[in-house]
Amino acid sequence: MASVKPQLSPWVRIMFVIVALVLIAGVSLLLAPSLVGPRWPWALRPFATRFLGAVYAAEMVAVIWTLVINDWSVARLTIPQAVTFTTVVTGASLAWLNNFDFARPIVWLWFIIYTIPTVVLGWYWWQYRAWPAVNPQALGWLRSILLIEAVVLAGYGLACIVAPAWATAFWPWKIDAFHAQIYSALFITGAIGAWIVAGGGNRHELLTLGGSQVVLGLGVIAGLALVDFGAANLSVPWASLGSIIWVASFGLIALVGGLLIGRGLQQQS
Repeated sequence: MASVKPQLSPWVRIMFVIVALVLIAGVSLLLAPSLVGPRWPWALRPFATRFLGAVYAAEMVAVIWTLVINDWSVARLTIPQAVTFTTVVTGASLAWLNNFDFARPIVWLWFIIYTIPTVVLGWYWWQYRAWPAVNPQALGWLRSILLIEAVVLAGYGLACIVAPAWATAFWPWKIDAFHAQIYSALFITGAIGAWIVAGGGNRHELLTLGGSQVVLGLGVIAGLALVDFGAANLSVPWASLGSIIWVASFGLIALVGGLLIGRGLQQQS
């Protein structure tokens, strides 16, 4: 018999609606970079533009699933992920204030829309901390894969913060310290999600995390290819060891996401 699903505060739904509106602009970086890129709070290069768009697209999967289900059976996963992501991005932004032109209203909006959900959702995460998981189910061998993923992503995310040049040296395009630390939010958030679900995931959690990983992995690789094939003065060294590792890594993220979706479709709600 499934566990009772504790109901969320309406404020949680409001925060996720706000996040969804922000993500629409973010996803446009992948689909329509020329429309949104020039209006971003800081200057973006082509590869970074598509990459961020793929990241926001992956987040959109989790946000939409949370708004549709609207209870603890999925929010147990997505609230901690949302707080983690916004906290790390806000912290990195504050550490690099010189990268922002505060004469532009979009910059002020950036800090507002990241700070408010961080505080509000963080407060509710604390309030809900004792709520039990809803219908948790053992994952067998998939649990080991998620634990490995959590450790690898957490370690790499921290490396992007403390040693950004070293951590991103193999990437197909040059990454500065600011972007490396912004991107660290992606990996640390992914680690949080993998760790939570590894403890026993229900159908909604598996489909949410799995869908996010598939969109992220495939979206990032597709974004890299779009820049390479669409810009005459930019090219990706596909045959280099660094590029192979980079593409393979995101391919593995998508593959694990597919396994999560498959397991989720087999489980009861």
